[in-house]
Amino acid sequence: MTKFKGLLQATKIHRPDSIEEESFLKWVPPRRGRPPGKRSHPDFEQITAYIRKDTHHAAKIELLKNGRKEFSELVEELLHQWLKSST
Repeated sequence: MTKFKGLLQATKIHRPDSIEEESFLKWVPPRRGRPPGKRSHPDFEQITAYIRKDTHHAAKIELLKNGRKEFSELVEELLHQWLKSST
């Protein structure tokens, strides 16, 4: 018997004997910290666009005045409207 045999046996995966135990093992506690954002969402893609600094600055100010905070939502909305009008 090696000195690591007991350690290996202790770390082997335990197979559940009952349904209750199996469902308990599937439960994952909620993650702490920030919720996942658009970067990790498969429906979103990060892009780069060049716009004038003063246009970007003025748009951010208007977004804050109107209670909207995300520039990307404005770009998405405008692109969506443009696509609808061009079909």
